[in-house]
Amino acid sequence: MRFKSLIIMFVLAVFLGFSISSCTTESENVTLGSAIGAGIGAVTTKNKWKGVVIGGILGAVAGEAMYQIQQRAINEAIRNQKPVAYQRQTANGGWERVEAQPMGEPVVNPNQHTKCQKVHIREWRNGKIIKDDVKEVCRGYKETNTY
Repeated sequence: MRFKSLIIMFVLAVFLGFSISSCTTESENVTLGSAIGAGIGAVTTKNKWKGVVIGGILGAVAGEAMYQIQQRAINEAIRNQKPVAYQRQTANGGWERVEAQPMGEPVVNPNQHTKCQKVHIREWRNGKIIKDDVKEVCRGYKETNTY
């Protein structure tokens, strides 16, 4: 029994390590959600392996939902050049909030056909800030000499 607990803790540590490394935002959120869900599932159920699997799946879904909210906030902030905030209630009665604020003016690079802008992103969970980051978002555009 103790050996299984150690294996579960090792797996959680590996997942958390991957989530802290330089991954994409989507994989960070999904991995972190999976790891937290698996840990909660393992602790709260009699069948630890079943709890890990179910908790991991539910956590991945929650992480993906947070990523989608974040992307929507970033895109809307850049499009309207105004701060945007989205908030949602979680299943356990708590709340999560994403804030995206454009920084400065968009920078156009005609040699690379890109338009880039930095966005300040904050994620809150139940009144505590869990992520405070600045991302540069670049969009490509096409230029041709044909009609």
